[in-house]
Amino acid sequence: MTFGPFPEGYCFYIEKSDLYRRIQNHVQMAEFLLLKNSRKGVPVLWVVEAKSSSPRPETKPNFDEFVAEIRDKLINAFSLTLAACLGRHGIVEESIPTRFREVDWCGQEVKLVLVINGHRDEWLQPLKDAIEMSLKTSIKTWSFGPTSVAVINDKGAKKFGLILDNTGDET
Repeated sequence: MTFGPFPEGYCFYIEKSDLYRRIQNHVQMAEFLLLKNSRKGVPVLWVVEAKSSSPRPETKPNFDEFVAEIRDKLINAFSLTLAACLGRHGIVEESIPTRFREVDWCGQEVKLVLVINGHRDEWLQPLKDAIEMSLKTSIKTWSFGPTSVAVINDKGAKKFGLILDNTGDET
């Protein structure tokens, strides 16, 4: 899958950033963050992790480990971005797009998104339920909305404007 294109300054490829490179040892990170307008025109911060496959729920402990990895990557990306915007890392201007530094973090709606290329539609809901359960504490702590977790495949990624097509390499 090739993500984008996105408007200038609305996408932060955190996994490739200098900010992440400075702290990456033992810190898992999502692919990117995207400021995307909702249907109501309100900006929503999408934290996106992409995978080419996932284990099935019945394949314990692999499935549980996968869910924990996704949880950590999504929350770490959100937390690192917010920490940097709050000046905790000192290199905000060089690392984070201006638009992200201008976000009103107090009321910012957040969507934690896992995209799995080629995943069957019927496999999405069980995975979403498991990831949502794993993120329950963070969702409560951060007061994210009831629809803050999404698990989609490449068809869903197209529908939501994350990808134009499903050819090429993962970003």
